[in-house]
Amino acid sequence: MNLPHLAPLIFAKEILFLSEKKAKIRCEFDTQPSLAMFIEASAQSSAAFFQEGGYTVGYLVTAKNIQWMNKSEDTQFIITLDLEVSFESMSNYSFIATNITEQKTICSGEFTISIQ
Repeated sequence: MNLPHLAPLIFAKEILFLSEKKAKIRCEFDTQPSLAMFIEASAQSSAAFFQEGGYTVGYLVTAKNIQWMNKSEDTQFIITLDLEVSFESMSNYSFIATNITEQKTICSGEFTISIQ
């Protein structure tokens, strides 16, 4: 993934599935992730929708309806993104993070990205 981040803050590692309005991204953390880390990983994952255009700068504008459902000691997760609406430079996504070993939902929510 083409991200303007430096280690250790690159969480989104691999695009597993991509369509016009849905993406599945493998994310990896060095430690057991916090809820804030999942939000950042989800925002980074939205870069999958912009890989064709090359380097693009995006900003996390809002995060809402965030729910922490289960804890997990895993460090690898799948972030599933749904593009809910996109208008000019703003896009709103919903996300679900599941752990790879049990495929259990860890957290979910929505966020808005502004692309420059």
